[in-house]
Amino acid sequence: MTIPEADSETLARVLQFAISPAVLVSAVGLLLLSATNRLGRSVDRCRALGRELDNPAAKNRAQLDEQLVITLKRAHWLQHCITWFGASLFLSCLMVFLLFLKILAGWPVGSLVVAAFALDVLALMSGVACFLLDLSLGLSALDIELAPHLKTP
Repeated sequence: MTIPEADSETLARVLQFAISPAVLVSAVGLLLLSATNRLGRSVDRCRALGRELDNPAAKNRAQLDEQLVITLKRAHWLQHCITWFGASLFLSCLMVFLLFLKILAGWPVGSLVVAAFALDVLALMSGVACFLLDLSLGLSALDIELAPHLKTP
């Protein structure tokens, strides 16, 4: 099957429909960049805590163990976050591809576009939820680290 030559009005319509998913791709890309940076910092912190625990003269071993557990949980939540954001990016690209098929080739894929959009939003929401869990765990680890230095009532 050959794709017919599109006129300028059809191409303009395709580009108009493709803008929203492209903006979504850009926004999710920034979230993905932030999540991968946070994952790198969590991995580095886990390694640093591991080295501190390997030191026989380490003070506050219980505190270090607790921080290590929390930081490892953060890394796993960030892994889930990155996976969800990656799925969202894939689904956004799939939407653009399906829109091209619908408008340029006339394929009846409208329901697939709607399904891809719905799954895209769900994946984005799941990624944001994992990201927020990481933020919460990060503050928990900070509370543990700073507790000895703060005067508690």
